Amino acid sequence: MIFKHVPKNLIIILFLVCFIFPQNENQIQLNIFANNNNIHFLHKNSDGIYYDNNISSNLQFRHKIVFEKIPFLTLNGAWYLNEDEIDLYDLNARINLKKIDLKFGSFHSETLYDNPRFSSGSMVFSNNAKKIYGIAFNSKWNNFFNLFEYKGELFQGKFPKPVGYDGGPYLHYKSVLFRKKIKEMNLGFAIQHAVQHGGYDQNNNKIPTSWENYINVFFARSGDESQPAQDQDYKAGNGLGAFTFILEKNSNLFYYEHYFDDKSGVKTLNFGDGLIGINLKFSLFNLNFELVNTRNQSGNQHPPGVDSYYFHDVYLFGWSNDGLSIGNSFIHPNSNRKFLYNIGAEKFFKKFSITSRYAYSKVYVPYQDKNWNQPYENYNNVISRKKYILFGLNYYQNEKLISIRYSKEGQINNVQLSYTLDL
Repeated sequence: MIFKHVPKNLIIILFLVCFIFPQNENQIQLNIFANNNNIHFLHKNSDGIYYDNNISSNLQFRHKIVFEKIPFLTLNGAWYLNEDEIDLYDLNARINLKKIDLKFGSFHSETLYDNPRFSSGSMVFSNNAKKIYGIAFNSKWNNFFNLFEYKGELFQGKFPKPVGYDGGPYLHYKSVLFRKKIKEMNLGFAIQHAVQHGGYDQNNNKIPTSWENYINVFFARSGDESQPAQDQDYKAGNGLGAFTFILEKNSNLFYYEHYFDDKSGVKTLNFGDGLIGINLKFSLFNLNFELVNTRNQSGNQHPPGVDSYYFHDVYLFGWSNDGLSIGNSFIHPNSNRKFLYNIGAEKFFKKFSITSRYAYSKVYVPYQDKNWNQPYENYNNVISRKKYILFGLNYYQNEKLISIRYSKEGQINNVQLSYTLDL
């Protein structure tokens, strides 16, 4: 057996600790697939487990540990095994202090809302790829003169070594979140800013890092003479982010993420690009509808257009980790101009539920290099179309969940049988 990314002993220790301490939560999930092909609805937004096209049946474990004598400390871990490998894909510790939280390891960023079950994923950080390991400081929610509440997060991490590079870049991320409750309605607004910086360039030359360089990254300034030529001309590192707005009432949610990949996007010259979603919850029925649009990119000529979402000349792997997009699961560095809608629904009965999903995408010429500052031709032509379909049946009993799902994507299909047990 091949042990990938992490020593066998660490997996064993984590597994034993979870059953020694009484205050913990454990989950085991068995997944069996009829075929080994990669289907979007079955395999994307799975924390990067299914990172290639050779899909295997697997056993997944999730653990949450709370120490009785150290109540402010929480540990979380997740790992899986199949016939070829064992991999610890999520491990983090959270220290809950009076005014701030400290987080170490791999974890979700602070958000205004949880991605709905049938979402295609946030434009900046989704559950699609493996999370980047690092350390974060985030404040508690604070009240600003009874006008609104706010909180912030600051993260610094490092990418693992990408294919073809001698090392991975660093990741700087920060966000500020605001929320306001008006009677039964919750309003929220957030600003996210992420930057890949340092590491190695496309020629495997090491990119110097210093405190001065970090300041340039933090404030989205141009790089100095030690940085790659592209970053001297524009901004240090590969920066991106989103403005997010939510409206929530009676558990029903509207969310909008305006994505930006450079200054023109911050100025909303690419207005309309991003993610719009509506999530409706009833007593026995849930519905989620999304539109994803990345066609505009501030125009078909640079400057100011050709924003090249998720792509970067220095980090050719772009906004991805282990070959999977870190942001929305439908958008990739080499296929970054799409218009699609994504619908998911679930109907509940006494012990059963029926799920269905449908997505339809139009793919356009991707924007990557700046085309020597000449206009892109035929940029409005649709180069391909694709349909995604899923049907599922779920059976609930106490702490057990049994589900079977069939999904079809273009000319390929697959069936997944899952058994989940909470301990």
